Amino acid sequence: MTWLLRFLTLFLPLLRWPLRAWINTHTTPSDLDEIALEGDKPVCYVLPVGSVMDWLALEAACAERGLPRPYLAANRLPRTNRAVVLALPVGRGRTRSELQRIVSRGLHDRSFDVQLVPVSVFWGRNPVKETSILRILFADSERPGRLRKLLIVLANGRNTLVHFGQPLDYRGFLDEAAAPATLVRKLVRVLRVHFRRQRAATLGPPLSRRSQLINSLLADPDVTRAIAETARREGSTVAAVRVRARDIANEIAADYSNIAIGFMLRVLTWLWHRIYDGIDVRHLPRLRSVSHDRREIIYLPSHRSHMDYLLVSYILYREGLALPQIAAGINLDFWPIGGLLRRCGAFYLRRSFKGDRLYTAVFRAYVEVLIARGQPMKFYPEGGRSRTGRLLPPKTGMLSMTVTSALGEGGAPVAIVPVYIGYDRVMEVNKYFDELRGTRAKKRESMGDLVRGSTKILKRKYGRVFVSFGTPIDLWDYADVHLPGWRDKMADLDAETRPQWLQSFVAGLSERVMEGINATATLNATGLASLILLGSPQKAIAENEMTDTLALLAGLARRCPYSPDATAPEPDGPALLAEAEPLMRLVRLPHAWGDVLTVESRQAVLLTYTRNNVMHLFALPSLVANFFAHFESRSREAMLADAAELYPLLASELFLRWQPEEAPAALDAATDALLDCGLLVPGAQPGQLRRPQAGSPAFAALMSLARIMRESLERYAMTVMLLSHNLEAGEVERGRFERQCQLMAERMAILTGRNSPEFFDARLFRNHLQTLVRVGLLHQKGSRLTIDPALRDLAEHALQLLGSDLRQSLAHLTSLPQLEDGAPGETRAGSG
Repeated sequence: MTWLLRFLTLFLPLLRWPLRAWINTHTTPSDLDEIALEGDKPVCYVLPVGSVMDWLALEAACAERGLPRPYLAANRLPRTNRAVVLALPVGRGRTRSELQRIVSRGLHDRSFDVQLVPVSVFWGRNPVKETSILRILFADSERPGRLRKLLIVLANGRNTLVHFGQPLDYRGFLDEAAAPATLVRKLVRVLRVHFRRQRAATLGPPLSRRSQLINSLLADPDVTRAIAETARREGSTVAAVRVRARDIANEIAADYSNIAIGFMLRVLTWLWHRIYDGIDVRHLPRLRSVSHDRREIIYLPSHRSHMDYLLVSYILYREGLALPQIAAGINLDFWPIGGLLRRCGAFYLRRSFKGDRLYTAVFRAYVEVLIARGQPMKFYPEGGRSRTGRLLPPKTGMLSMTVTSALGEGGAPVAIVPVYIGYDRVMEVNKYFDELRGTRAKKRESMGDLVRGSTKILKRKYGRVFVSFGTPIDLWDYADVHLPGWRDKMADLDAETRPQWLQSFVAGLSERVMEGINATATLNATGLASLILLGSPQKAIAENEMTDTLALLAGLARRCPYSPDATAPEPDGPALLAEAEPLMRLVRLPHAWGDVLTVESRQAVLLTYTRNNVMHLFALPSLVANFFAHFESRSREAMLADAAELYPLLASELFLRWQPEEAPAALDAATDALLDCGLLVPGAQPGQLRRPQAGSPAFAALMSLARIMRESLERYAMTVMLLSHNLEAGEVERGRFERQCQLMAERMAILTGRNSPEFFDARLFRNHLQTLVRVGLLHQKGSRLTIDPALRDLAEHALQLLGSDLRQSLAHLTSLPQLEDGAPGETRAGSG
């Protein structure tokens, strides 16, 4: 440290406590296991600059988190019971000799080791450019003078972030055959790079004033061209259209405010503690590594609640990562929420701007500016909130703009991060149910709705929230594999066109993102219990059977995880039930032989949302289990072949992560896991498998597991049975056939007593047909579908998985001479 620091140590007893009382530190990472400090090895904290204030902030953070207290090096080496702190040198001063002393000691004593921990201190976290005298005086800076540093602390001391980086490999530096001075210079250079990257990862790029940003958008060549073309097409003046373009830019652009962010931070901290029992965050270390690699991050989360807008940004800010700008629907831009969200980084987009060239040009220019500056972004690939709990088919418009900006001239390295967001209970689920039933029309949000809804929300608890950051997709690397020659193609791309190769690339990337979201899902207690309860007859189950099945399925999820990123709870049945019961609003029916658990009819429907969040985690084991639901034993080889044939239909509906050619190996691994857990047992003959003895806990768990995919398989059976019924005609009209499938599903729901609107969701049948087209069993020509005769075999395999009563119902419905599609006087394709 400098001579001033040593001089001030004489007065530290007088200075420390007033400053410590003022300074409010927040430490990242929140889980200090990320930095993996070893208790038996000396610690040396390294600051980027010599500063008493930074030292005091570090001292406060260490005291709060139970880390070794930092002492000034003062020409003494760190010891196990005494950590030291030093700063990087500005020139050739004494501070360099402290690093030199540590390096020299390691060269002369091979047993000496030390943990060099880089520590970054941020006062206020304001990334806005210093464009006013107040910001020059009070905004944090890398190397401020002493007076300015004091002003910075006085202004921002209540919002101080202390970030601990990963310890450097001290012995790795010393293994190189170089002079001590050379090693010190290399060490200083590595640390400076680390601090520079950490500052960028925490604060993000500098932001210009909003007025400057809007002026730059209007000066964009594509926007200028769109203004001129719009004026010519509408017979208006360029000046008038330019005013309109400025209004559009003002409607879109975010307006970052550190004061608004500080306010929202306090409000959200209070809100989360009020309505949630905790926020479970997964895979943050990997995200930190990506952000530290100087790549722009595009967050693509699942979208299930309005809380999604706030949760991810809140977590990132609390974990010391740069706030992303968030693409929000224009329906949220109402007073006063719209302006507050805009000041926290939201930029607004209309639900549809197809055909509006002027709006498209301004919006695309805005996205290009964000990409060029390296500004993190967040948008929802589904386009809207899921009303069923399943992932919706992705909308590719925003992703297409991002891809063309990132891969085009001047684009920056981009990492796309899928994000899974799950809830024990979604607060809007009652509203979703009414919308699906048609008893409530979807309407634009308003302040009145917010006030009325908040009074109910604040009175309830919604369990825990689960946020998991998936495996990043490096866009350039992905393009190298899936779009050969992309640099030349992007160089020749016209901004107004979307050629087929670009549409195919973006569609494939969007599918990969959705698969990545599901691959990082968290299996929670309420989701697992909902899977079991909703699959039980009459939505009722004995308590002991519930706890046994919870333990067996949780054990299966841990033994055969859906992906390396998926997480599952401990297989403790009673503990899982105790956690899930109040959130699911289970009803206990006392009985002399043990309580029976059930739910009211409406609540059972609401729980389908929770079930659908996690059902894909058991997709393959459930598919295998269905082959034993109505058969005592099966040949393993034949069963796996039939399952692999059905897999593409499941994969398209649930965004499963395995490609069709990978499915046989994945199904084989799922079968091994079922054997390991005792849910299947070897048969009497080699190569045979059979189900456990009826009445055993394993048999009950296998039946529960099979029911998870039962409704999906029934829908597949309906689709392929109707298609095979039309084999003589050879083709069907697609729109009418989709309606026919939906009507049959509605009929089946009535006959079987199902109260689940998603069972006859038209989008699911549309997706089935698209999958059959992709695998070659259907051939589309315009609006008509030609049926391949091989479809008959698939229909037979699907029917094998259904019970006799369902097979009879399907056979009866498909044998009717006419099936009405809801339009008077019309008959179904293939009816005669």
